[in-house]
Amino acid sequence: MTKPVAQGRRIGFDYGEKRIGVATSDAASILVSPHATIINDQQLPIKLKDIFAEIEPLYVVIGNPIHLSGSESAKSLSALEFGKLIKSYFSGPIYMVDERMSTQSAYSQMREIGKSEKESKSVIDQIAAVTILESALQNEKSGGAVGILI
Repeated sequence: MTKPVAQGRRIGFDYGEKRIGVATSDAASILVSPHATIINDQQLPIKLKDIFAEIEPLYVVIGNPIHLSGSESAKSLSALEFGKLIKSYFSGPIYMVDERMSTQSAYSQMREIGKSEKESKSVIDQIAAVTILESALQNEKSGGAVGILI
């Protein structure tokens, strides 16, 4: 059973050392769409400020790439550091959401529509971010925890 959620946009990130996928929801949290793939470089703080100014989200979710066993990975720690960076630009809730299979799921979706890994490279991070944000919204609508608050 789903419960009503607060009106307002949400934003999801699939953090990577080179690229970061970004997805956003509409204000009613019905539709989640790919937003951008941003390069993780020295300009990242400026890019984040621009995205937050444009979207004005209620909350942020970041994919937490934990091991299949459930234990933290080195990438989990990097994603958490990214969350701490976001805290310097955003005062609302920031959640870590289990994303163990989001990128693999995204590649699978692209193969289903006939795209190769090479053809998918430019959007794969965005699709993974969509999966992460959709998972968080499902949690929210079912009355569960959106993710782990940082």
